[in-house]
Amino acid sequence: MPEIDGLLIAISAPSINAKSLQQIRAEALKASKLPTRFVRLEGEGANLFQALDGLREAQCRHIHVQPVGFPFPENLKAWLPGVLASWQERSENKTTQVGLGTDGANKPELIQLIIKAMTDQPHPVTDISTITPSLGRPGWNLPPDFDFHLLVCVGPRCQVHGSSPFLQRLQQQIRKAGLQKRCLVTKTGCIYPCNKGPVLALYPHGDWYRLTNEASLERFVQEALLQNSPVPDLIFYRARLANAVHAPFPSDNEMETH
Repeated sequence: MPEIDGLLIAISAPSINAKSLQQIRAEALKASKLPTRFVRLEGEGANLFQALDGLREAQCRHIHVQPVGFPFPENLKAWLPGVLASWQERSENKTTQVGLGTDGANKPELIQLIIKAMTDQPHPVTDISTITPSLGRPGWNLPPDFDFHLLVCVGPRCQVHGSSPFLQRLQQQIRKAGLQKRCLVTKTGCIYPCNKGPVLALYPHGDWYRLTNEASLERFVQEALLQNSPVPDLIFYRARLANAVHAPFPSDNEMETH
């Protein structure tokens, strides 16, 4: 592959907070001498395709994608080559080449270096004997009151399909409708139908929605939430027990025959 002229750092860190992520981003950008984009594969922010688009628009034609994790998840290692090839085959990307680096976090010498750095130098230590024993805050005994539980996948595969801006718009629409105290919105990892992303599962109704634009999102909030009425043309799956309450929802195979 010709000389690299752009770097995309793809980090997998499902539980990292915004401050720690910003620190990692700052150090990574400081270390790079190339035009660089940084994407977290789980959660909010720019997705993989948007980061690649940004490098292409910056006239980068030989992009190196470097996965970063500790270690990088095996399932994402298997997924990344195909999704990068999917981006590269788009007509606007034909003149841009993408190469995928290997995960270096599981190299013995790096692990040893990290442990050595942690133990060789004195670091602040918390004396646990001074801490009151607790398995959690008192408020964690019960969930907050809610009428609707919305599960929104923000895993890497749904993120490529726009789950991050979708989640932000969903929360805005819920606030706009005055429903924030009736809705418990939970960000999740993969809940399986990745090709339908962004995916929203609504419980206790058992209806799974694919909301691809602002109009469908507004309909969902107005009809499924405010009116407490299913929106059949936006539902792609219904839990089996929910069919005992609502009219049975057709399977994909049944839908294809109509």
